[in-house]
Formats: sequence, C-alpha cells, structure tokens
Amino acid sequence: MLRPSNAISGSFPDRDRYRATVWHNNAPMRGRFGSGLAKMEPIATSWCVPAHLDHLDTFVFLPCIWIACALGFAIGDYPMLFFIIPPLCMAYVTVRRTMPPRLLAAYVMLCLVGGLLSWHQLFPHSWQLVFMAEAIPRQLTPVVSFFIVAWAAKAYFLRRIQAQDILAHAGLCMTLSYIVAPAIMFANGVHYEGDDTSSTIVAAFGSFINNITLGLFFVFGVLFYDRTARRYAVLAMILLIAATTHFVQFKLVALAAILMLVGAPPRFIVIAVISAFIASYAIEAFNIPAAVARNSDKGIRVAFIADAFRSLYDTYGIGIGYGTESVRWVYRFPGQPDFTFMPNPTTVSPERLMELLSRGVHNSFAQAMLRLGLPGLLLLGFAMFRAFPARHLPKPVLCHASMLFIVIFVACFVNPALESPRQLIGIGFSYGYLLALRASAERRPNSDPLRLTRPSGSRSFTIKEAG
Repeated sequence: MLRPSNAISGSFPDRDRYRATVWHNNAPMRGRFGSGLAKMEPIATSWCVPAHLDHLDTFVFLPCIWIACALGFAIGDYPMLFFIIPPLCMAYVTVRRTMPPRLLAAYVMLCLVGGLLSWHQLFPHSWQLVFMAEAIPRQLTPVVSFFIVAWAAKAYFLRRIQAQDILAHAGLCMTLSYIVAPAIMFANGVHYEGDDTSSTIVAAFGSFINNITLGLFFVFGVLFYDRTARRYAVLAMILLIAATTHFVQFKLVALAAILMLVGAPPRFIVIAVISAFIASYAIEAFNIPAAVARNSDKGIRVAFIADAFRSLYDTYGIGIGYGTESVRWVYRFPGQPDFTFMPNPTTVSPERLMELLSRGVHNSFAQAMLRLGLPGLLLLGFAMFRAFPARHLPKPVLCHASMLFIVIFVACFVNPALESPRQLIGIGFSYGYLLALRASAERRPNSDPLRLTRPSGSRSFTIKEAG
C-alpha cells in the first residue's frame, strides 16, 4: 500500500516551509504506470527548505517575462522595454553562476565570427543586391538576445525543478498573456496587413508571439499536471483558439496536445509533427508557383526557403554572411501578380533600409543556413535538439515537455522566431526550461532523476530532483 510521508499540498507550496513526498522506485519508472506503480515504495523526507523565489527571481528575471507576456506584438512599439531584457537576464545568470547552453553558445560564437567576417566582406556572393555594414549589429542582436534569455531561463528552472514549482506565478502570467496583452495590442492598433485590429487579435491567439508562447507554457502545464476542473477549462480554451484562429500550425499543435492527452506516445507525436512540416514544405518546393496559387502565405515561405538553398549552392555551403537582405525585394511567379515583399532599396532612408535588411526568411533554420551555411544549420539544429525531452521522464512531465518542444520547433520553422523580438523571449523561456529539465535528468544517468509526486487528494503533479 502506498502511503505518503510528509505530503505536499497543492502546486504552490508555502513559501517559508513545505513538505515533499518522494516516491522511490526500485526500478526506474520511465514514465509508465500500471504494474510499475505497485513496486514503488515510499521514502520519508524531512522538512526541507527548497529553492524559493528570491529577490533575483522576483525583481530581475521574472519582470523580463512579465513584460513579454503583457506586450505581445506591441513589444515592437516599446523598443526600450525589449532592450532592458538581455542586460537583466545577463545580470541574473552572472549572479547565479549557471553554465550556459554549450551548443547554443557555440552557434552564437559562430554568428559573431560570421558578423566580423561579413564586416570585411569576406563571404561569397549570391543573388543578394544590397550590403550595409551598419545592419550587421542589428541582425546579430536577436540571436544573442535569444541566447541570453535561454541561459537565464535555464538558471531559473534549475532552481524551480529543485523546488518542485515550475508553474510559479502561473495565474499572473496567463492573465498578462491572454487578457492584458490583447488589450494593449488593441489600444496600439496592432493589425496584420489587410485585417483590422479585432480580427488580428483573435487570430493572434493562435500565433507563437511572446505572450502566447509564454502562456502556452502554463496552459500545457495545467493540462497535463492538473486533475481538477481547471484541466478541462484550459482544454476548452485550446479548442476555442484552434477553432477561431486562421493559423493552421496552432490547429496542429492543439491536435498533438489532444493525442497526448488520450495516451499517444509523446516523443512519437513530436517526431510525427516535425516530419509532417518538413515533408509538407519539401513537396511544395517542387512547384512553388502552384503552392503560391493555393496558399500565398505558405507558398511565399517556401519560395524564401528555396532561395536560401540557392544561396547555399552559390556559396559552396559557406553562406552569405551578414549585412545583406535575406529575401528578394520583388517575387514574380507565372500567372500571379508581382509580390513586392520590400520597397525599392534606393527610395528608403538608411534607418528604414537597416530594418528591411533585418527581415528573416520566416524559418530560423533556413535563416541560419543562409547566413552561415551548413555549419550554421548543423550547429543550430544540434542546439535545438539538445532540448528534446528524455524518454524516461514521468508521463505528465514528458507530455508537457514534448508540447513545449513542438511549439519551439513550429515557431522556428514557420516564422523568423529567433530573429524577431516579438517571439524570441517566449521561445527562449521554454527552451531554457527544456535544457534545465534535461540537465536534471542527466545528473544521475543510472537512476531516475525526476520523480512524479501525486499524493492522494493532491491537486497537481510536481517533480523532484533526485538527491
């Protein structure tokens, strides 16, 4: 018979002291239930003091996340609020003395070296027409910012995993993400081209901008950890957003969440989603004019990626470097009107030209390949898949982590997520959590590093690092 010892109460334990239940299994659970559950034996743990939210968390790191939650698209209208986030995150990791994500650090170092070589125009040329050395720092800023945010998130979640409280301030973050951010976007008149503000806000609930990505971290947490009516409330919210948004990618993410909820293997679902997106774009690339005619939004993205591969071929796999445009100024397809993606570069001011040169390919992996060739693509790919959830995690933890990985991949595959301030903070937050989860799971390679706690009557699942 299972008996909890010193049971924890709820998801948000008392900030002064709390008691933790740790179930010890003679054999690793590997995220499965059933017969394995009967073999588990309780071990008592004494009163302990976990890694509380301290002043660094509350006044340095979390305000960065709250700003991103509250502004959504409008963060572009307040650039100073964005530019204070990387320094605050850098101060946070400096004090925490946390090891940076090594593969991502290697990719960022390659980017910086590429920027230096680009300044001296040492990269080969392809179809690009404009070079502006002053645009190089602006093009490098987003990826460096993403690295710093991810590093800070890793430091934050290493402590939160130890404290069994990864969903701290969930209510505040979800309120900012799904209520305050749309209100600010409405007040600022944010809208997609051809849409009014109201239609844009409704559609944006299915996008992967900062506030939505951050909100989904907590939404999926409630969906997979909670066993109360809140689970069904967030499930209804996910279905409502999937029904009202025009973004197909969110509908696929919602389908993946439902499949995991009914018992489908999470890692298999992740691989299936990744394969589906890659196969879909590869098939469309064989007839881009037809793809544009069927769906101009997806078709033009395929054209961007095809041009990136053309530049890869022209530069012998080295890439074009920085300081140039990533997409053509005008696209022409048979039977279609000209698609003017950017205005004539000779008619705009230098400030506007720098902004245009910073527009991405709408695929962060293709963007890395375009700028830095095969080395950039491989390093970014390895860095991203370093966050792939480990298979032996308990099922709710694995489902939550798998959904976050899907969100990260989809956001990077269909948008310039790592090149846009409107997306990179949310992606960096989830990516940092996955790295922290992986680091905790690998700390004891021959044991079960994360355990599932669910005492009788508990309202949520929590995770405990093996000591």
